[in-house]
Amino acid sequence: MNRKESSQLRQDWPQAGNFRRSIRLEFSLYVSLIILVLMVVTGYVITENYMNTVSHGVVEKLLVQARSYSGLASKLIISTNGPDALLLNNTCNKLLEDNPEVYWAGITGDDNVFLAHSDIKKVVTGARLESRYAEGLEHDVKPGELIQIVRDTIRVQIPIKENGILVGRLALASSSDQIAAARRDSITTVASITVIMILLGLPLTMLVLNRKLRPVSIIADSLKQVDIEEISLDIPVRSKNEFGYLAETLRVMGARLNVARRELIENERMARELEIAREIQANILPREYPVDPRLEFAGAYSSAREVGGDYYDFIEFGEDSLAFLVADVSGKSLPGMLMMLLTRDMVRRIARPDRSPAEVLTEVNDDLLGNIKKGMFVTMFYGLLEKSTGRFSFASAGHNPLIKVNDATGETALIKTRGFPLGMMPRPAFEARVEGKELILGPNDWLLQYTDGINEAQNEAQEEFGMDRFVDLVRARTAFSAHRMVEETLAEHRNFVGKAPQYDDITLLAMKWKGSIVDNSNERPGETVYAGRN
Repeated sequence: MNRKESSQLRQDWPQAGNFRRSIRLEFSLYVSLIILVLMVVTGYVITENYMNTVSHGVVEKLLVQARSYSGLASKLIISTNGPDALLLNNTCNKLLEDNPEVYWAGITGDDNVFLAHSDIKKVVTGARLESRYAEGLEHDVKPGELIQIVRDTIRVQIPIKENGILVGRLALASSSDQIAAARRDSITTVASITVIMILLGLPLTMLVLNRKLRPVSIIADSLKQVDIEEISLDIPVRSKNEFGYLAETLRVMGARLNVARRELIENERMARELEIAREIQANILPREYPVDPRLEFAGAYSSAREVGGDYYDFIEFGEDSLAFLVADVSGKSLPGMLMMLLTRDMVRRIARPDRSPAEVLTEVNDDLLGNIKKGMFVTMFYGLLEKSTGRFSFASAGHNPLIKVNDATGETALIKTRGFPLGMMPRPAFEARVEGKELILGPNDWLLQYTDGINEAQNEAQEEFGMDRFVDLVRARTAFSAHRMVEETLAEHRNFVGKAPQYDDITLLAMKWKGSIVDNSNERPGETVYAGRN
């Protein structure tokens, strides 16, 4: 990793200083707050329920007492000589004696005028009973019974009936101190429990939560100490819960991230090297073709990978001799390209106009034997053209047959010569096998050389392009220029292959001869060889 990439990685990496809040503390505070709120709500509900229970008990006691005394009062109200005021007053006083919480008690007639009262002034002044109390107040009251709780006072009215006829009312007022005391006791109890929980329960809760959440801090501290250029996440958390799973997952992810980062760096390095290799290969392939009114060249190359092992080249020897070659290195990608560069330099160093193509290939094979990697080899076609006569001599080191189209006869020939690939056999065996041939070109004759990436290509149905289809395409385009011949032939090739992947490099070199036929009466018979289609 270079300095710029390292600096960028450090900028992108999360900074520990930006994440100082403790999740353990936050979680503990949230839980404590929830517990506190639950305690307050629970305390409120308990207090209300307790208050309702106490209130209900106090009121029920008053109702029972008032009902019992109302039964006694009914007889005294309907006595023969009229209401017995003395006994009614005694009844009121007796009620106060039985329940010290009662402030006053009174008995009225059916007109609500007090007949008896614990405060005799109410009787003397003819005071009337106020009966606008609320009914029920959630207590079990009977029809006609009224009850009211106002601040510290409980007021109760009970109808006095005789044989179902209303003859008066019994009213009393009692203290609600028991209810208030119950409220105070309940609030005090809840507050005490809350204080105890705050002082003891919450710290204990936070201690337990902090202990249980400690792996979070361990994981965070381990991440803060990570060396971003060599990530190692061996986090010391070995529990069998989610924290242990998280720690183990981070450890595996860290290891794989290191591998992936190293692979990325290596791939980037390889990509840079391949880019350089592509530039080198682009520079060594001919950018311009030989210019001569007697001939026309065109070529094309397509690599199956970033760089490949196919190449073609031209070597001009003065004004009259021109050599061209097409080669296919068995290795692909960068090794294939390096071997192609080595082979190209050897050919350029060895080739001379006074050396036959077979001699050139033999010398290149000698030099290549000591430099080629085991298992690799190079197939090559090498041809030498005499521009003044149209004489073309050639040889092949295990390469594809030469395609020749005779414009005068329309005949298309595949001319194959014997030979071993370069870099495989020692000189005696290679020299004994390599075969040179010669032919004379006529006006508008064609020579095409190629690599097997063309004829062995397959489409998505795994059908092979094949030599017959290739030759037919060439024969149908002999009236074209060399450039158009190559362009349209490869366009048809691409249409055939479709979306199927390219498994091999593709090279096609075409030459159209425009010179005249010369007198070759001195030519040795048999040197021009034409082969039928394979």
